[in-house]
Amino acid sequence: MNVKIEELYSRYQSIIPDFKIFLEYLQIPLYPSFRVNTIKVAPEKIFNLLKELKLTPLKFYSEGFSLNQRFPLGNHWTHQVGLIYAQEIASMIPAIILEPKPNETILDLCAAPGSKTTQIAQLMKNKGLIVANEVNKKRISGLIHNVKRCGLLNEVVISLPGERIGNILPDYFDRVLIDAPCSAEGTIRKSRAVLYHWGLKNIQKMSRIQKGLIVSGFKALKSGGTLVYSTCTIAPEENEGVIDYLLKKFPEAEVLPITIPGFKIRAGITHWQNESFDQRVKMCSRILPQDNNTAPFFVAKITKRGIPHLRPGFQGRIEFNERIIENLYRRFEIAKENFSNYAIFQRQNAFFISTCEVYSFFELPCIRKGLELGWIYDDVLKPDNDFIQIFGKGVKKNFVEIEEWELKRFLSGESIRTQSSLDGFVVLLFKDLPIGVGRINDKEIKSTIKPSRRIKSPE
Repeated sequence: MNVKIEELYSRYQSIIPDFKIFLEYLQIPLYPSFRVNTIKVAPEKIFNLLKELKLTPLKFYSEGFSLNQRFPLGNHWTHQVGLIYAQEIASMIPAIILEPKPNETILDLCAAPGSKTTQIAQLMKNKGLIVANEVNKKRISGLIHNVKRCGLLNEVVISLPGERIGNILPDYFDRVLIDAPCSAEGTIRKSRAVLYHWGLKNIQKMSRIQKGLIVSGFKALKSGGTLVYSTCTIAPEENEGVIDYLLKKFPEAEVLPITIPGFKIRAGITHWQNESFDQRVKMCSRILPQDNNTAPFFVAKITKRGIPHLRPGFQGRIEFNERIIENLYRRFEIAKENFSNYAIFQRQNAFFISTCEVYSFFELPCIRKGLELGWIYDDVLKPDNDFIQIFGKGVKKNFVEIEEWELKRFLSGESIRTQSSLDGFVVLLFKDLPIGVGRINDKEIKSTIKPSRRIKSPE
């Protein structure tokens, strides 16, 4: 059923005082926005790499930027190689509110496509453990694509019904993010698709799913930990109604206040139609488009009162393949001490690198752990491109510096000519940033960029 914008959102007129302005903003398409992936590059370097664009730093988030023009950010080479992540501004808020710290154990209960998983990982400085769960098998490939593109070393990807995890791993995680599946009313500024599938029955269905997810996430949370629940919808049934349900079910649950300097938020509501909610839901946050020129969003921050219980540590051996590190040092003189706090292990024909916390996570079957380090071909190591973008900053030999036109040819999968006398695998540097690995043969550098990661061929 196709409904008009006014019809769809008219049910919220009583809870939005400036409803007319709200409707006006809903019909204005959003400008692109992104965050810098600090796992691979420092924010101050982005201006030079995106010099053709007009960037405005976000006041509340030093790693976020908005554009003052229409531009397909997802097609830019910096996005393809994982230096930036195109993401709507309001979508950045839940991970910021979660306040993840390095070396913590964190659960992203509904992880695909990976926007918030990768943001959490960089806020953790790529340390500790983030368990990224996605029940929808069709969305797993997109999640894996993004965690690899962003160079995550601290992620484990699993696929279980989110409602089960709290019973399997009770009191396990320092922090839990539930960016819940929802009726997606807030996506209207990006796509009109919501007009075709919106309905009260869908809102009620989503609310039931969300209640199961938040109960599971709360069970999985350690006492004293932090849970953030978010949706991109406006319906109170999916927002305050879900938090109210949690508060009634768990006396130890407590709502925490949210403050975001430089970003306007509105309080949660305590009355909706014929229903009254717990007064504490006022501390939840409603994000409306007219306040910050973003998509609508809802965010709640919860803690679990009680004394945390220590979990027994991993008793096994952390695998560390010294031969691979020696190979990297001989070929590129990348310092061996860069790898001293990681696990280096082989899975099938590939070598991986991860945090020790990732390696020692065996409580659930995992689809993926850590990042590809490289592959051995005829006793020669071919490093992975995403790996080299992180650890190749200290390369001292067997590297080639390239110009921008050469960079774009390489990233489109084409070979580039070189006058270098080197042979074999080399690291390509652009403006002192390691971009990837090429193979020199007969004065030609062959690209190793996979088809799924290539940019459009330059004309």
